[in-house]
Amino acid sequence: MRVLLCAIGCALATPTSTTTAAAQTASDFSTLRLKVGDKIYVTDTATGVEVSGLLKAFTAAQLSIDGYVFTPVPGLRIDRPGDPIWDGALIGFGVGALLGTTVGAEACLHRSEWHCVAEGGLTYALFGAFIDFVHKGRRTIYRGSSGSLGKSVRLVPEVGSRRKGVALAIDF
Repeated sequence: MRVLLCAIGCALATPTSTTTAAAQTASDFSTLRLKVGDKIYVTDTATGVEVSGLLKAFTAAQLSIDGYVFTPVPGLRIDRPGDPIWDGALIGFGVGALLGTTVGAEACLHRSEWHCVAEGGLTYALFGAFIDFVHKGRRTIYRGSSGSLGKSVRLVPEVGSRRKGVALAIDF
């Protein structure tokens, strides 16, 4: 039973279950769960331009924000504000349940193991929900495929009176 709980806790704590898995690589916007009026951030990584605002129009082929029209091109990224609270609570519950059966087991000598799992899980779920409530980050909901290596590697010349060189930026 402890092995099963450890495996579930490790699966919940891995980074692939967070925003990276939510990012989609698609050729159109048909799979996005957006409504007109949602606040989004659109970034064109090829030019470095970022536009944020309320979604004015939305189809599978294009979306518009404040007069800007975007099509699904390589290097386009769409983010939503915030981080959902439920995933922090779920990860916290997994960690608390794991710690309740391993580290906290000494405190539960006269009670069943399930009490330790429930108490530890609920305590850490509250911590995880609080951390996500305070976190004001973004989560990526769309990422245009980068097509070729040239789209993810950028060379920028740096030329000045005292410095000459090239800056290399790699996006992966």
